[in-house]
Amino acid sequence: MKDSRFTAKNIFKAMIFSAASLLAAACTSIPETVPETPREIVQLAQDASDAGKIKLAKWYYGQLLEKFGDDPAIYIEGNFEIAHLDIKKKNYDEAVPRLNEIIAIYEIAAPGMLPGQYKKLAQKDLEKVPEDKLAKINADLKARENAAKTAQESPSSNEAAIPDESDWE
Repeated sequence: MKDSRFTAKNIFKAMIFSAASLLAAACTSIPETVPETPREIVQLAQDASDAGKIKLAKWYYGQLLEKFGDDPAIYIEGNFEIAHLDIKKKNYDEAVPRLNEIIAIYEIAAPGMLPGQYKKLAQKDLEKVPEDKLAKINADLKARENAAKTAQESPSSNEAAIPDESDWE
């Protein structure tokens, strides 16, 4: 009986290992609830980022934007933090549009309306993007913007023109 693998001690170790594994798995999944204040959400996002859990951090910032994105300061902060995480991962295609939007918002905002640091931080992050990559991304964004504008200005081929009064007969 001494050589048996199914001793109480081994079973106990297996149970502890299983419980620890389940706990670790639970900690890496998306939380079921989100705190009620923006600061608590930001703190959880920063903790996740510090722990190397970038997807979870971005998820928290997304929740921040979803719940409190109507506040311009929070909108800027959440978008900057997501873009900054993307810059760190060299995911420039995702980061550049957000950074461009942040800078554009600052250009039209009244002085003092937004937290001052994010415009400068966005500019610094854009400087981290290789020039050729930045030029390509901005050209693609401009082309998409022009295509969308053209689509809005021209009537759809499915829409019939409304006849003027002389054509009613």
